[in-house]
Amino acid sequence: MAGTYSVEGKLPHESVLGEQLGCSRTVIREMSRLLTAKGMVNPVRHFGTAVRHHQHWNLLDPDVALWHELDSPTIEFMREELRALMAAVLPLAASSAARVRADRPAEEGSSSPVSPEAIMVMIFDTAGSRVYQNARDLGLHFARLQEPDAFKDSLYEKLKEAVTQGRSEEAKSCAEFLLNH
Repeated sequence: MAGTYSVEGKLPHESVLGEQLGCSRTVIREMSRLLTAKGMVNPVRHFGTAVRHHQHWNLLDPDVALWHELDSPTIEFMREELRALMAAVLPLAASSAARVRADRPAEEGSSSPVSPEAIMVMIFDTAGSRVYQNARDLGLHFARLQEPDAFKDSLYEKLKEAVTQGRSEEAKSCAEFLLNH
């Protein structure tokens, strides 16, 4: 994620990586298996472990999004991919969550989420479908990886209000507007 190793370049040998990171070869091997499963590296016989281009990464894996920071070299790529995914699921999840909230009496003394990340988690958790619940972490990372923006924060607040007050169509429209701005 940090760009330490070049794309299609070779990772250091297991023993060297173990020394650099202060861990055993067993841990390095498990890390290699994990990164291979996520499409981030490719073990090549008689070459070693090659770093794969970010277009090969498993972007539906929440860990891949989690490992990104605002200064990651691939941050713009990750933002665009998460935006595309959210465009497909967030408006429907927000609408569904609002319908669920409309059918439920107001919860006494419950605190309302305030951060964009907490709002995304609330929407996906409330929407009621396993698909939405599985998309929750990606929604959280979508919000987390955005540049700070007071206008977008106000859009998240409007989205939260529409969902918590059970206004399904407004929640869907707010989500669409948020994703387009």
